Amino acid sequence: MRSRTSLLETLQRVIERTYDLDTGVNDIARFVIGDEGFRALYGRWHDAGLIRETVADPPPAAAGSASGWARTLVRERDEGLALSIYYPDSLVRCLEGNDPTRRLDDGNVDSFNTLVEELDHFLVLADRFRSNGVVSLMDLELHANVTKYLVLKMFVGKMRGARRLAPEDAAWVRQQVFDRGEFVAADPGVRDRYREASRLAARYVTALDGMSPSARPAALRRFHRMSPQAKVAHINAVS
Repeated sequence: MRSRTSLLETLQRVIERTYDLDTGVNDIARFVIGDEGFRALYGRWHDAGLIRETVADPPPAAAGSASGWARTLVRERDEGLALSIYYPDSLVRCLEGNDPTRRLDDGNVDSFNTLVEELDHFLVLADRFRSNGVVSLMDLELHANVTKYLVLKMFVGKMRGARRLAPEDAAWVRQQVFDRGEFVAADPGVRDRYREASRLAARYVTALDGMSPSARPAALRRFHRMSPQAKVAHINAVS
């Protein structure tokens, strides 16, 4: 008997294969926590205001969760990094009740994109740590935006049974990733970072879509291995 592969495991394999990542992560579930896990591991630090936030402010819908909203949590330790992903119970319930492998619409696409985004952050950090690579907050957001677009496009294509999306489906995917409105954050630096990461990613995937399908895997793997500064220069050159 073979157990059914979870959505998170499927997404991990897709992301790692797309960029040829070396994460060393064999059981992603071990690194995922929900509301109870967050309270147990980070609750006292969160309540004391000792967790440094480097992301946008939470949306109103996230107010009922243990800490607000999904995030990738990073702690420095003597032997390296301690990484975990916090997904609020409400996000998990949304995806369990609205399976994104069967249907993607306004009821679950935001939760699905969040699932992909935080997983991408986690895997990129793990890969960079093992390769002694460089990563920046802008780089993480840019990378995640590209990944969200690719994954959402792939899932919609599978649902439609089409290798090439119809114009209306392609427009919907782009809207869900890049045109969801203004980023909410008290810090103008955070707003600017999110806005710029989205703008650059939108330009890059436009150039990517113009390539032949056979050329895209190598292009994405080269892109992943570029330094943050080189990525921006590359996008300016190809778009």
